[in-house]
Amino acid sequence: MNKTINGFIKAMQQRREDKEKTMENIEELKEELAIALSSVELDEGTKVAVLKSIILKVNDAISHSSLKEKLGIMYDYEKQYLALLKEYKEEIKFVVNLQEELRKERTKFFSESLKEVAEALKEAQVDNDVASLWIKELVKSYTSSLDISSNLMDENVTGIFAELKKMEKSELNKLVESEQKNSTTP
Repeated sequence: MNKTINGFIKAMQQRREDKEKTMENIEELKEELAIALSSVELDEGTKVAVLKSIILKVNDAISHSSLKEKLGIMYDYEKQYLALLKEYKEEIKFVVNLQEELRKERTKFFSESLKEVAEALKEAQVDNDVASLWIKELVKSYTSSLDISSNLMDENVTGIFAELKKMEKSELNKLVESEQKNSTTP
C-alpha cells in the first residue's frame, strides 16, 4: 500500500511543481507583453485592453488546464484505489466468502436444522410447551452465536479494509488541501 500512496504523492508533487512553473511563466508573459506593447504606437487604453485580452485568454486556457488537473487527481485516486483492491483481492475474497458462509449457515439452521430438531422432539414425545421453550432457547442461543461470529468478523477483518480506505482518503485529503493552498498562492 505504501508504494501506491508514494506513487500518488509523487504525482501530486509533480503537478504542484508544474503549476508553480505555469504561474511564474504567466507573470513573465505579462511583463514581456507589457514591454512589447510599450514600443507599439497605441494609446494606453488600447494597450491595457490588448494586454487584458491576452491574459484573459491565457487564464481561460489555465482554467481548462486546472479542470484537467482536478480530473487527473480524481483519476489518480481511483487508480490508486483500484491498485489497493487488486493488491488485497485475496483478502477481500476471503471476507466475502466468510460472510457468504455465515449467511448460508444461518439460512440452513432456520430452514433445515430447526425443523429436524422440532421433529425429533415430537418423535421423542416431549411436551409441546417444553419443546416450544427448548426451540426458543435454541434459536436464541444459535442466533446469538451467529451474531457474535458476524461481529468478530466485522471488527477484525472488515475493520482492516475500512482502515485502509480511511488511510487512502486521509492521504488524498492532505494532498488536495496542499494543492488548494498552492493554487490560492499567486
